[in-house]
Amino acid sequence: MSSNPNNLRSMNPDVTIEAEYGDEVVEGSIGTLAHHGKRSMNPAPCLYKNGIYDGVSIVGLSHIDLDTIGGCLAVLGIKPNAKEFWETAGFVDVAGPHKLNLISVNEEVKLQLAAYWAWSTSNRIFAPRDGSIIEVTDKVMEASEVINKILNNDEEMLEAGRAFLNTENELNKNSFVELFEGTIIRVSNCFCNHLYNTPDGDFGDSVVTFNTITRTITLSFSDSDDKRDAGKIMKNLFGCLAGGNKGIAGSPRGQKIRFGRVFDVVENITESVYTF
Repeated sequence: MSSNPNNLRSMNPDVTIEAEYGDEVVEGSIGTLAHHGKRSMNPAPCLYKNGIYDGVSIVGLSHIDLDTIGGCLAVLGIKPNAKEFWETAGFVDVAGPHKLNLISVNEEVKLQLAAYWAWSTSNRIFAPRDGSIIEVTDKVMEASEVINKILNNDEEMLEAGRAFLNTENELNKNSFVELFEGTIIRVSNCFCNHLYNTPDGDFGDSVVTFNTITRTITLSFSDSDDKRDAGKIMKNLFGCLAGGNKGIAGSPRGQKIRFGRVFDVVENITESVYTF
């Protein structure tokens, strides 16, 4: 795994899985499982069947998540047979976990996903920022064992999933201020810009959060193809030191902002002003 496409390419991978770096993709000599951007018509890697390629020795990754793991297991020929679980994992990879309530999903599958997310929060591994290549076979196999436990209804894993969901629900309730014209306003000492559903189940297309510890404001949009630009909005309001990108951005780090500026952000979330 590498955060640098040229370094990953130098390993001559037989297969690559989500080795996507913006519009650039590292191709595998045997197969390439990529499904974002220009390749969005392709299925998610976790949806491929077992044993899709022969003669694979090296698999290249840009990152590790559930979808990537599913793709690795399919290439290895050991992906568990759990159709709805993998279909839902593929949907979440594209649309985001916040849209899980918009589709019909078995409650058992939701709990299984939550169980994986609960484990993942304390077992994440990231590609080094310097672009160096790291060996992650053991991490993939560890995740494989966890997924098999979850799909076999290991009670300890499922209980962790229930606790994860309860924590998320509590954060949703405790941070929620109001839903105003599609924007959810939140106040918290934790990150909560992933919570696009109100405690009552209404959906917002954007979240503005005031962090009570850092006294910073974060703006995010739920859809990757939203025409509005969070980075532009925040830089316009708080200057060039505001950081982020099109999908999520924040006020300058280390600069304490008064709570009232939240409403300046909300007022500036208008598609007619900030579009490409």
